[in-house]
Amino acid sequence: MSCIVSILNSLKAAFMKRALCLFFFFSFGFTNFGVSAAVGQAVSSDSHKPVLDRLESITTLPISDFRFHSDMAHPEDPSLDDSNWERVKVGEKWSNGSRVLRRSVEIPAKLNGYSTQGARVKLELNFESWSPLVITVFSNGGMIYHGDDLSQQALPLTVSAQPGQTFVIAVRLDEQALETHISTCRLLFEPPRDRPNPALFREEILAAQSVIAAYAEGRADRQQQLDAAVKAVDLAALDRGDQSGFDESLRQAQAKLQVLDPWLKQFTIRIVGNSHIDMAWLWPWTETVEVVRNTFRSVLDLLREYPDFKFTMSSARTYEWMEEKYPDLFKEIEQRVKHGR
Repeated sequence: MSCIVSILNSLKAAFMKRALCLFFFFSFGFTNFGVSAAVGQAVSSDSHKPVLDRLESITTLPISDFRFHSDMAHPEDPSLDDSNWERVKVGEKWSNGSRVLRRSVEIPAKLNGYSTQGARVKLELNFESWSPLVITVFSNGGMIYHGDDLSQQALPLTVSAQPGQTFVIAVRLDEQALETHISTCRLLFEPPRDRPNPALFREEILAAQSVIAAYAEGRADRQQQLDAAVKAVDLAALDRGDQSGFDESLRQAQAKLQVLDPWLKQFTIRIVGNSHIDMAWLWPWTETVEVVRNTFRSVLDLLREYPDFKFTMSSARTYEWMEEKYPDLFKEIEQRVKHGR
């Protein structure tokens, strides 16, 4: 079962962390049936929902708001007094100029009964804006990200969390003039590697639901196998504070899910990279051409690094720009087209 999730996660991590102004839209085509099933987008079975919801609650810590200020020098300084700043909630919009966001986050001892001791913790922070953004993120005074798109990666805060540990998160957003808001903000918790990962098991369940729902033959038997795996998760162990008992039940659940592997391995996942660039948007034409150039450069780097990677750019005008303004780059693009990449 982990084959689908691990393939997709590794490809997303490899491709998305490298791309400049590049968005990958993954199309999952499974041979033997004509239905595209996006992993993680299936409607959860009612019987699975309590387990899936609990697994999510023990691996994520939502962050609801930040302190909010106009731009300033050194917003990352942990000693900075931000107590008089306004608050902005996730989803609340603002506009007109650069902004600084700050807040402190303390690692709890448990998440809905699940121990956080020794966990790897990452910050998932996404913005939506009608303007291009330059984003800088700091943790406890040190910069952990600088770039123009946070939507494709979670930022590591620690590889071994300790209950009570505090992180001062500061974010600078440069020069947005149109409406902007925080679309997502939460901490992601991954247990030490010697313990089973609840978040991964949850993704595996969602992936299995998608494929089983899309393929009618033998569905009842496979649904029973999936149900047995979900039922093996002992949520009561968390309620009574039995961490080792819960971990063991999760191992047993993962083992039960493995019976689906032979069936799943008959399918082929086809993935193609694609960039979407708004060429007639609110930025200057020269900047649009630079965005296209940077996108092609990123793609060519990925093609060199990953021999099986294939890419499509649907707008003919983007190729004309490269031929006119960056002929050397265009020649390399031509070679990749000839090679079927």
